[in-house]
Amino acid sequence: MNQFDIFSEDSPQFSLKEKRAADLRMLINSADHAYYVDAHPIMSDREYDALFKELESLELEHPELLMPDSPTQRVGGMPLKEFKQVAHKKPMLSLSNTYSEQEVLEFDERVTEGLDNSTHPYVCELKVDGVAISLIYRNGILDQAITRGDGEIGDEITANIKTIKELPLKIHHNPFGSPIEEMEVRGEVYMEDAAFLALNEQREVAGEKTFANPRNLTAGTLKQLHSKEVAKRPLKIVCYYLDANREETMMSHANNLFLLQKMGFPTSVHSKKVEHVQEVISFIKDWESNRETLPFGIDGIVVKVDSLPQQRILGNIARAPKWAIAFKYEALKAETILKDITYQVGRTGIVTPVAELNPVTLAGSMISRATLHNEDFIKNLDLRIGDTVLVEKGGDVIPKITGFNSSKRPDDAALFHFTNVCPCPLQTTLHHIEGEVQYVCLHPECPWQIRRRLEHFASRDAMNIDGLGEKVIDQFVEIGILHSISDIYRLHEHRDRILGLDRWGVKSVDNLLASIETSKQQPFRKVLFGLGIRHVGEGIAKTLANHFGTLQALQKASLDDLVSIKEIGSSIAQSIIEFFNDDHEMAMLESLSISGLCFEQSTQYQEQKSDEFAGITFVLTGELSLFTRKEATEEIEKRGGKVTGSVSKKTMFLIAGEHAGSKLKSAQELSIPILQEEDFAQVLQGEKKLTSFIGIT
Repeated sequence: MNQFDIFSEDSPQFSLKEKRAADLRMLINSADHAYYVDAHPIMSDREYDALFKELESLELEHPELLMPDSPTQRVGGMPLKEFKQVAHKKPMLSLSNTYSEQEVLEFDERVTEGLDNSTHPYVCELKVDGVAISLIYRNGILDQAITRGDGEIGDEITANIKTIKELPLKIHHNPFGSPIEEMEVRGEVYMEDAAFLALNEQREVAGEKTFANPRNLTAGTLKQLHSKEVAKRPLKIVCYYLDANREETMMSHANNLFLLQKMGFPTSVHSKKVEHVQEVISFIKDWESNRETLPFGIDGIVVKVDSLPQQRILGNIARAPKWAIAFKYEALKAETILKDITYQVGRTGIVTPVAELNPVTLAGSMISRATLHNEDFIKNLDLRIGDTVLVEKGGDVIPKITGFNSSKRPDDAALFHFTNVCPCPLQTTLHHIEGEVQYVCLHPECPWQIRRRLEHFASRDAMNIDGLGEKVIDQFVEIGILHSISDIYRLHEHRDRILGLDRWGVKSVDNLLASIETSKQQPFRKVLFGLGIRHVGEGIAKTLANHFGTLQALQKASLDDLVSIKEIGSSIAQSIIEFFNDDHEMAMLESLSISGLCFEQSTQYQEQKSDEFAGITFVLTGELSLFTRKEATEEIEKRGGKVTGSVSKKTMFLIAGEHAGSKLKSAQELSIPILQEEDFAQVLQGEKKLTSFIGIT
C-alpha cells in the first residue's frame, strides 16, 4: 500500500463506496498527469468528464468521502476577503543578473575562488518568465502555497494554486524509504503564449481591454480572491527546488530535479547539468537562438552550482546567493518589411503615423503594426516605405521600430510625407500646433475622434463602463446609435435594436445598460477626466476638481484663474478655455447633466491628504504587481510626496518591482535607500516607517 493512501482494499472499514471514490481519485489524477505533464492523454474528454461527475456526486452524497487531495477540490467555494501572510521557513532569494559572457566567466572565477579551486559542476535552467511560488506538502498532501512576497513573507494563495491541474495535490510516488512529514517545493507559475494570445483574442472580440503580457496576467490572476476565476485562466507551473529535510535532498540540485520528476511534479526537460563554465556559455548561446521555439516566454538562463554542500559553503550576499546567477537576454528583435505608413486619430484629434509591417513573430505574438509616434521620429530614423526595419519589444511587451537595415534598402524605397488632411471621411485640413510635433484634426464630428473619445470616456480610469470596449463602440457607431459621449446614456432607448445584433443576448445587453447606469455614480474628477479635454489627464482632472469643486465654477474660470494653480500651465489653461467655448461641447455637457452625471466634487471624494511624505522624492522602477504605477503615484502624492521618472542625487527613495533595471543600478551607485514593493505596502499600512529603510541599498 502506498504510504499516503487513506484506505486499503484489505481494510475492514473500506466500503464499496469508499473504494470507488479512491479509485476515481486515482484515475482522475493519473489522467491529469498524463494530459498536463506527459502530454499523452489516456482517456477521452467525455470519459474524463463522466468520471469527474461521478466523483462529485459520490462526495456530495457522502461528505465523509471528501479528501483534501480530491480533484474536485481544485476550485474552492466562496471568495476570500484577503490573503493571509505567511513567513517562509527559508528566504526566497533574488538572483543577481548578468548580461555578458565576460560576467559569466567572472562569476565562475568567484565560485572557484570561494571553493578553493574545487571542481564544481553547474545546472543550467531556462528562466521562465513567470511568478515564483513556494509549495508546502504535509503528510504527502499540498497544504500551503505561498507567493515569494519580499522573500521573507508572502501571501498564502493555496486555493488558487490548486487550480493548476498538472500540479499534484497528493504525492502518490514517494521515492524515499519513510513517510515525508513536511516537504517544500518551489517553482514558477506561468502561462503559455498560445493560451495568452487566445485569451486576448476573446477579450478583443468582446470589446474588452487586452492584457499586456503573459507574466503580468499570471501575476494578476494569482492575486484573484476567488479561485473559480483563477480556474478560468490556463496557468501552468514548472518546479525547480526540493527540500524534504533529509539527506537525499541535501546533496545535489540535479538529483533533486530528478526526485521531483519521480514524485510527479512538472519539471523542465531542458535543464542540464554541465561540468564547466564553457558548457554554461554554450547552453546560454544555444537557447538565445532557440528561445522563440518554446511555447512560453523566457528572459534568460539560471546557472546554479549543482552541489548543495558547495552552495552552503559559498553562502549568500544580501538577498542574493553567491552560488547562482541569472543571465538575462536582450529584448527579442526581428527584421521585417515596412509595407506602408498609415494614420490613426486619437480622442483629442492628434494624428499618429503607424507602421504597417509584413507580419513577423516576436516574443510569442504576431506583430503587424507599430506606432511611429510623429513625423520627426520618422525623419530622425530616416525610415522609408519598403525598408527592412528592426522591430523589438521593449520589456517584451510593446513592439517598437528602432531602425532599418541599410544594406537591404531597395532602390524604390519611398520617402514619407506627412498628410495635411485628416484620414477620416471628412478629410478635414490638419493643424500643426506651434511648438509641438503633432498634427491635429479639430473637426468636432471626426468619426475617428468620436470613437477614441467614447473609448476613453468608458475606460476603467474614467467612467468604468464594463462591456463598452473598442469593438462594441465601433459596432454602435457603425449602426448610428452612438455619435457622442452623451449618446451612451440614451442606449437604453435602443435596447431592442442591440438585441438584434450579432453576439448580443438579453443578459449581455442588460449587463451593459446596468454598467452605464452605475457609471453615473462616478465622482466629478472621473467625469472631468473622461470628457477628454486636451492636456487634462487624471492628475490635472483631480487638481481641477479639488480646486473648483464644480463644473460650473471651472467653466467660469478665466485664463488667469487657471494658470494661478501650480500644476496648470498656459497650454492646459488655453485648452480648457477652448473646450468651454465650443458649442458642441457645451451641448454635450448639458445632456450629460440631464442624464444625472456628477458635476460637483462631493465630500465623499475629497482627497484625504497628509504630509507624511512631504518633501520626499520617489522613483518607481520594474514591474509592480501589488499596485499599478498610477496607484503607487497616487498614494505617494496623497501623502505629500513627489514621483519623478529618473534617478538623481535628489531622489530619496527607490521603489523596486520585479525585473528592475538601470534605475536600480543607479540608485545602488548613489546609495539611495531601496524599498521592495512589499516594503512600500507596509509603509502605506503603517506597519513600517520610511526611516527604517535608510541605509538599505
